[in-house]
Amino acid sequence: MDNKTPKQPLKTVFSNNIFIIGKVWRLMPSYIILTVCEGIMWGIINSAESLVFYTIFNALDAGEPFSRLAALIGMISLFYLVTGALDKLYWVILNPVIKQTLHYRMHRELFQRAQSLDLACYDDPQFYNDFVFAMDEADSRAIKVVDEVGKLINRFVASGTLFTLLFTIDPLVAALILLVSALSTVVWLWGNKLTFKAQEERKPLDRKSSYINRTFHLADYAKEIRTSRAGELLTAEYSETVEKRISVERKYAWKFFAVNTLVNGMGRVLQLATLLLMFFKLIAGTVQLGGFAAAVNTIWRVRWFFFDICQRIARFPEHALYIEKYRKFLCTEPTIKPGETPVPDTFESLELRHVSFAYPAGADGEPKETLHDVSLTIRRGDKIALVGYNGAGKTTLIKLIMRLYDPTAGQILYNGIDIRTLDLDDYRRKIGTVFQDFKLFAASIAENVLCEAYTDDREADVRRALDAADFTGKLDSLEEGFHTHLTREFRKDGTNLSGGESQKIAIARVFARPYDVIIMDEPSAALDPLAEYALNHNILDRCADSTVIFISHRLSTTRMAGHIYMLADGRITEEGSHEALMARGGKYAEMFNTQAKNYIREVQPA
Repeated sequence: MDNKTPKQPLKTVFSNNIFIIGKVWRLMPSYIILTVCEGIMWGIINSAESLVFYTIFNALDAGEPFSRLAALIGMISLFYLVTGALDKLYWVILNPVIKQTLHYRMHRELFQRAQSLDLACYDDPQFYNDFVFAMDEADSRAIKVVDEVGKLINRFVASGTLFTLLFTIDPLVAALILLVSALSTVVWLWGNKLTFKAQEERKPLDRKSSYINRTFHLADYAKEIRTSRAGELLTAEYSETVEKRISVERKYAWKFFAVNTLVNGMGRVLQLATLLLMFFKLIAGTVQLGGFAAAVNTIWRVRWFFFDICQRIARFPEHALYIEKYRKFLCTEPTIKPGETPVPDTFESLELRHVSFAYPAGADGEPKETLHDVSLTIRRGDKIALVGYNGAGKTTLIKLIMRLYDPTAGQILYNGIDIRTLDLDDYRRKIGTVFQDFKLFAASIAENVLCEAYTDDREADVRRALDAADFTGKLDSLEEGFHTHLTREFRKDGTNLSGGESQKIAIARVFARPYDVIIMDEPSAALDPLAEYALNHNILDRCADSTVIFISHRLSTTRMAGHIYMLADGRITEEGSHEALMARGGKYAEMFNTQAKNYIREVQPA
């Protein structure tokens, strides 16, 4: 895997950083204004101390009266008290609230964008990585950039004032500080490149260590770790990874030592040289006591400010890389464009005409065709089943019907209208779907059924839906009923359901509101045969007037359908009623007979 960070043109670095500052200004202008004010204020504060030393010691040298010195010290003390209070007001009270508000506003925008993206985006590993970066880094990078700008304002104001003061006191000292600061910066930039190279080598090793660490503390892996030798395998991998990590540290340790020694050494030499130079000038009477005190106090400050400015400017290209991913994510437009035609009020038919579909090119560079020339028609009130072995294309077909993808060839028609021309949100609201890989949320049962906020006027809908999904028995055993919170991720009193119980919650979703078409993708995969039989009959009873599409490789479900389509390798290979397909003696009959033997063994008493 190539972990190298691409180089960016200066124009791109500037553009990306300006973009994020503009984004913060649009979402939270007060943050920019306060950061600039804070930078100017602290620039003044950071240069005030040297000016104070310069003024006081020159006043002492000139024999000024004590009352004038006391008044000067009092004014300076008041200045520090006021600016210190303003600083604490900003950092302790205002800044945390501002940053949290910015975090919320940026993530709300990201959530809205994520909802509009095509499902195909998740099939692209590079895009998915950029998506994760955007979600994880957006607000933190924005805050870092704004804070860097504030600090740069601070450093420019302070260093400009102090360097002017130094140049006034002694131009030679000022030039010496500027020269050594420049040399230190060159060495530091070399060290920064070394750090970047080291991070490139550490990154994949740290990712692997993090993954192994997660497998030992996440509940998802707990059973496998305890019932197999996977723990030994992972521990060995962890040991090897740590050894490689140590090798990286050894490789760069002496180089880092050289950089730090040079930078610190030049700083110490500069400090001693300027101190001796100013001391000789003080003895010779060519500089006043105030100039000596100010120079000694200012030398390390000016050097550190110059050094810090270079460090902060050097970080903007790194910020720009992350901002580029964020911008790319925000600018990605969905290819599944909503149409403008209203969806007909009454469903009459859903037709697939010569539909083919290929997922984007994989590692071999070739697109993977999952469906080929599929044609079928579903009419109002039909109960049909799509059957076939895993990988036959059943779930892909449903994703096309839901318009999560568009066909690469052919058409899907709703009441004779191409679904690409229909209002997308309205079209999807006409179809209730239970996905094979359904997910439950860390929310109440009622909220999981409705997939939206629960209100008291929806109580009857929730109860009816749970009853239709055969969840009533479990519901009655729960103290808080359908207000019970699922999972214990955020609440100790939450409930973890079994696989079959969770699937019934997912099934209840299609009964929570009236749908013209109901799609059941492996609706009983987590249930035992008897529970599956009861649930399927319940679904058919409740959906007597609805159009239902069953998808399954377990044929006890599909037997009850009026028409069955057998898929293999993305094609419809057989179709007809259960009886007709059994009489034909093809793949469907073979699959059904094999499963029937297993079902008989499962339900027979031991």
